[in-house]
Amino acid sequence: MSKIANLFIFIAGAAIGSVITYKLTVQKYDHLVQEEIASVKAAFSDKEKTTRTAENRRTRRKADINGYADEITKNGYVNYSDRSKKEVKDTMIKNMDDIPYTISPDEYGELSDYEQISLTYYADGVLADDSDEVVEDIEETVGRDSLSHFGEYENDAVFVRNDRLKADYEILRDERTYASVVGYNVYGSGLEDE
Repeated sequence: MSKIANLFIFIAGAAIGSVITYKLTVQKYDHLVQEEIASVKAAFSDKEKTTRTAENRRTRRKADINGYADEITKNGYVNYSDRSKKEVKDTMIKNMDDIPYTISPDEYGELSDYEQISLTYYADGVLADDSDEVVEDIEETVGRDSLSHFGEYENDAVFVRNDRLKADYEILRDERTYASVVGYNVYGSGLEDE
């Protein structure tokens, strides 16, 4: 055979090999794509089933609640409350907004329109301001519960935010009694009377 014939056979073999390789590669990647599409469909199908199941549960609960409400009404029970559920809920939310709550030391003073006030909590349970004036209404100012939060962030300090008063409070614990600091007890009698 001549060199040209050998060259032609070589080129034909390379071309046929390339076509076969191309077809096999396309086939392989088509198969991988189909598997990926199937797995995505399965994942979305599972998610859809879960969503439908949760919706069915919610629908059943609503039906149960409505059934109970119908049963109550049918048996002659009457709601004598003058306030609607929305009014009660709104009042509860409003009251929750009025309750002072503890905050972290990092949050103290971060709201520029809130006043920063330092208070001292003495060993005898008296809460006083910087001028040693007794805070009369602890519940409305910082909330009694906040005084049980010493040690959460710092051992001798608690930080409280009162949104209603637009104030952040730093409450520092003092191991002394109020009477020993100011020279008289909260009830007005001098130390020498004790």
